[in-house]
Amino acid sequence: MTTTKDSITECTCNVCQSVRLRIDQIFCVLDIYGWMLDFYVVDFYREKLWDKLPKSWKLALQDIPPDEFGLWLSRECSCTRILPLSLLALRKVIDNLQLNRNDENLSNFLQCEKSMIIKTKCKDVTSLYLLDNKQQLEDIDSASSQFIKLFRKHVKKKKRHEIEQMAQMCVYYAQKSECKSIVDVGAGLGHLARILTYQYGLHVACIEQDELLSKKARLYDEELLMSMRKHEPNFSPLKLEHISVKLETSNHAKVKVTQHLHKIFTNIYNVNTECLKYGIIGLHPCGDLASILLNLYSLTKEARFMCIVGCCYMKMTLESNNENKQKGYPLSSYLSFKNHKLSYNALEVACHAIEKHCDKLKNNNYADLIVHAYRAVLENILTERNLLPSHSQLKNVKVTRDMTFKQYCFLATRHLQSELQPKDTDLEGTEVEHYLSYWLQIVIFSSLRILLAPLVETLVLLDRFLYLSERNLNPIIRPVFNAKLSPRNLVLISVKNREEI
Repeated sequence: MTTTKDSITECTCNVCQSVRLRIDQIFCVLDIYGWMLDFYVVDFYREKLWDKLPKSWKLALQDIPPDEFGLWLSRECSCTRILPLSLLALRKVIDNLQLNRNDENLSNFLQCEKSMIIKTKCKDVTSLYLLDNKQQLEDIDSASSQFIKLFRKHVKKKKRHEIEQMAQMCVYYAQKSECKSIVDVGAGLGHLARILTYQYGLHVACIEQDELLSKKARLYDEELLMSMRKHEPNFSPLKLEHISVKLETSNHAKVKVTQHLHKIFTNIYNVNTECLKYGIIGLHPCGDLASILLNLYSLTKEARFMCIVGCCYMKMTLESNNENKQKGYPLSSYLSFKNHKLSYNALEVACHAIEKHCDKLKNNNYADLIVHAYRAVLENILTERNLLPSHSQLKNVKVTRDMTFKQYCFLATRHLQSELQPKDTDLEGTEVEHYLSYWLQIVIFSSLRILLAPLVETLVLLDRFLYLSERNLNPIIRPVFNAKLSPRNLVLISVKNREEI
């Protein structure tokens, strides 16, 4: 295992300069409208959040039908009513500043000019190109529809879409960087790793914190292998290696993990020590794990390429007084010297399924969005009666179209001691009815937060982009998944130059 010095240089290419400008412009927008992201929706009544909106917005939106607002929010058509110019301008600015999430247009990517020699298109990936027993795999490939069914067993539609797209991308960049090995971090049940190994012939080491998931992954490995051998008795793929370990932020922990990986690739896969090179991949590494992978990749000489898709941004460490504890955000020098902060609430909203939210509004299928109104009224009741402090943890309840407010409150508070639960009389009366009548304003306010959310995700990803750029590590960001199936669909990619290897 070899580490390299983490030297930092600001890239002056046009793309990286435009990224820094875009970051500054996003903060200008958030300075004006970011307060909507920083509040909890449950504070809607207590903080009088509707009253904080511009007067023209309140007048235009107070009775707008959800389906009409959903169409406007999804950019499918303009409203039949006249909306305030400031609201129209905000949407236009957001469209210009956010990272494009449309995976169908192959030109939708952001790439440092220093890495322009690296193509982002990966449609020319050849299945099974790395395996030595090629004839055996060609026989299997001829019955590909049967084997696709085997690979998809235990895998839900969303995950299936993600791993099939991610696998193609990882194989493409493995090919470009001349790697035959991959480290899959946060591998879970090993679905992605099995495709990379059994279908594409890569050596894959799976790192997963949860030992139970690793055990189940091994069972799935055996199950798939047995099923494949029923069709091709002589099929003998490379072995998948599962490691149950938690990646820590300390340098000592990272060194220990890379040494472990070194042993796996040299002892189990018989890779020559001098020729060891691998890619680091992560399909939705949670919170700080993404920043740990970026740091590990930047400092490890054997790591040749990286593909990660982040999630759970609100779980990132934003402040750290411990030098051994790495922050999850900001990572780049450029953003580290800025005074702007992102709140937990803003990062949490950035993880929402934006396209699904719009679809619910457009189709008048917003019953479960009314949970925000019910929760806000209940919050008001609990705090006014001094039953619980604000923002106390209540049970998650999926609101159906026929669910009453009383039924919701019972389900949300049934885990509490009886003296802390609201009485029936607390849930009745003209005041409660008055609050509940504002459900539409709460749905619209929540939707305005959704409108702003892509700016927050864009900031997080551009910070990671600059972190790689500052280390001359050729960053690329591109949408790879269908956003309706997989809301976190932007992949951060890097392939090291040969002289840096």
